[in-house]
Amino acid sequence: MLVFVHELGHYLVARFNGVRIEVFSIGFGPEIFGWNDRAGTRWKVSAIPLGGYVKMFGDSDASSMPSGAVHEMSAEDRAVSFHHKRLGQRTAVVAAGPLANFLFAIVVLALLFGTVGQPFTPADVGQVQPKSAAEQGGIKPGDTITAIDGQKIERFEDVQQAVASQ
Repeated sequence: MLVFVHELGHYLVARFNGVRIEVFSIGFGPEIFGWNDRAGTRWKVSAIPLGGYVKMFGDSDASSMPSGAVHEMSAEDRAVSFHHKRLGQRTAVVAAGPLANFLFAIVVLALLFGTVGQPFTPADVGQVQPKSAAEQGGIKPGDTITAIDGQKIERFEDVQQAVASQ
């Protein structure tokens, strides 16, 4: 999923900047299955699932090294070639992958916190040490601490904080 999001970031920003995309691959090596879209991009899943790549027009390989034909392109081909875009456009395309992963992490974590919530330890008493301040205060195993000095307690971390500040 992370590889797909990363490569999709490169793909979308490249397309936005007018770069022709030849291949969008999840994995390397021989193609297992794939299809061509209306823009001429070959979308494929390949045999070795250790990453992926977006091959842009004018690249000689998946690492975006310029092909020898970059210098002899027609004006129409230069207009859609990654290597003939302005520095800011090329920078945006390159940065889009990591940025897409960063934004994806924020969205996933927000969804998890919004639906599942944040795990916490309840303020339940599991055991009380003999002759401790807790035992002298009348606390027994199985009790739930709901407040300390009028301060509401919702989780065990609140108990630790209240006791540490005393």
